[in-house]
Amino acid sequence: MKINGRTVSAIVGVVFVAAAIFAVSTSGSSPSDTTVATSVPSSDSSSADNSPAPDKVPPAEYQPVRVTGDALPPMPEAGADAGIGAKVPVVNGYNFNGDAVSLDIAATDKPTMVVFLAHWCPHCNREIPRILEWASTNGVPDGLRIVGVATGSRNDYPNWPPSAWLTDMGWKWEKMADTQDGQAFSAYGGMSFPTMVLVGPDGTVKNRFSGEVEIADLDRLVREFVNSVTKA
Repeated sequence: MKINGRTVSAIVGVVFVAAAIFAVSTSGSSPSDTTVATSVPSSDSSSADNSPAPDKVPPAEYQPVRVTGDALPPMPEAGADAGIGAKVPVVNGYNFNGDAVSLDIAATDKPTMVVFLAHWCPHCNREIPRILEWASTNGVPDGLRIVGVATGSRNDYPNWPPSAWLTDMGWKWEKMADTQDGQAFSAYGGMSFPTMVLVGPDGTVKNRFSGEVEIADLDRLVREFVNSVTKA
């Protein structure tokens, strides 16, 4: 399906991995056709641990995440997105191999596309090939950092484990493994899968959208974003 001026986010769920709830919402500059996304409620992403995080942890499908700063507001069901223009919190975590991955975007000074994906989500399984085709045919804009965050993971859901799933799907950019309760996803105000957040080099949110995005729409949204933050 396509997206028609509205993006997808969650209504309200009872458990973190409610895979059968669907809703439509607007946030930022949205793709141009309507679709659905797999929905989940957000969870508390606060972290009070100020001790230094290790550079390496054991390999795992879930990894610890440290959030510094205020979480973004949840993506709305409709209307203006209060997250646009807000500073993203610093999210430090690890990939499946246990290597540190930092989403301290202002420190990296790079435009960044953060993509939240769930291995069992049918929309994620259709969107990843589109992202790969977009990158292959249109090319990733120079300087754009792409990070895929595996979240909402469940060992009793299809395509477990997420580490093998992302490899099998051909994901070729950075990966971060979220906590079991989705702290990184909640820190970015995510409500449904897949969710993409475009963050400027200064750490401010330029756009958030969720659901299946057609290649032409994805290319337009990403290039508008990159052009807006790289103009002299």
